[in-house]
Amino acid sequence: MQQALPEASYCTICGDRATGKHYGAISCDGCKGFFRRTVRKKHTYVCRFDKKCIVDKDHRNTCRKCRFDRCMKCGMRREAVQHERDRIASHRSTTVVSSSSEAYIDELLKAERAAHMLRASVITRTADARRTATTYDVTESMHQQLMLMVEWAKNLTEFQALPTECQVALLRNFSAQHLVICAGFRSIQVKNAIWLTNDACLPRDVPTIPDVNRVAARILDHVTQPMRNLNMDESEYVSLKAVAFFDPLAKGVEASAAAVENTRGKVLCAFENHVTKISPHREINRRLANLLLLLPPVLAIARDLIEDVHLCKVFSLADIDSLIQELMLPVENVENDNINSLMAKMNSAASANDKAN
Repeated sequence: MQQALPEASYCTICGDRATGKHYGAISCDGCKGFFRRTVRKKHTYVCRFDKKCIVDKDHRNTCRKCRFDRCMKCGMRREAVQHERDRIASHRSTTVVSSSSEAYIDELLKAERAAHMLRASVITRTADARRTATTYDVTESMHQQLMLMVEWAKNLTEFQALPTECQVALLRNFSAQHLVICAGFRSIQVKNAIWLTNDACLPRDVPTIPDVNRVAARILDHVTQPMRNLNMDESEYVSLKAVAFFDPLAKGVEASAAAVENTRGKVLCAFENHVTKISPHREINRRLANLLLLLPPVLAIARDLIEDVHLCKVFSLADIDSLIQELMLPVENVENDNINSLMAKMNSAASANDKAN
């Protein structure tokens, strides 16, 4: 609203020293404030002297009606005051949203780092780091990664507030996608190989385990490479995970679908704000779209992975332990004791959180 003026400029309304162009007229701060208050508070004035009052520096407060009329005559506009108010409100709103978004991203990052700390403390790394993985390495890594997923979710406030049945449903719905997303992101710095949690490597071509080789190649081509091309950062990675995790359409979350959808909306808002901060203006929408377009291939690969795990269990091709079965196989293929065990673990975690709070 304010424009710089030559040193000798005077208010066109009262003749006092002007401080800039306010609401369309060169004016002093006094007339600027008077006009703004009048418009915002919708004051109506009446002149007692036939609208012929002198409006100058010494007499400008004598008649408000004549002063306001002179403001209008000199070029001040009512709508300029409203536009100023709208901009202030918009700035405040944007600031609040941005602050809230940053806090949400921070929570996701803290949950991720808590899982990393657990990984460092409980997961045994192979003596020969980056060696070619065996079938045992693959299933061991899957178990480790699923264990970390549960701990990651338990560190999310919105997840803790959900009923246990909904928590279990979200974990089961997301488990295979989690394996794919994490393997993809963890392998960005590795050429033509998937880096497992135990530091073994799964090269693109593994003749001894062809089914795993097929999944590894798809992850490298459709997840890792796009992540690498986008130079995906950790904030985007945890946001993408959370968008996929809080799925209101997941089987078993119907009773809490509204709460889950609300949480996903918060994640998307935080995701968008982060991308807005780091991207050139023209690239914001394109980058956000490209990041979200990682999810369809992740889901497709995850479904194939579930099928492979099911076949491995049926034909005893690999050691599919109870945790992998609980989280990845369809309910009809999982023993009730395993599902009850997972429910008990989540209830135990909820009780521990209640005591801590």
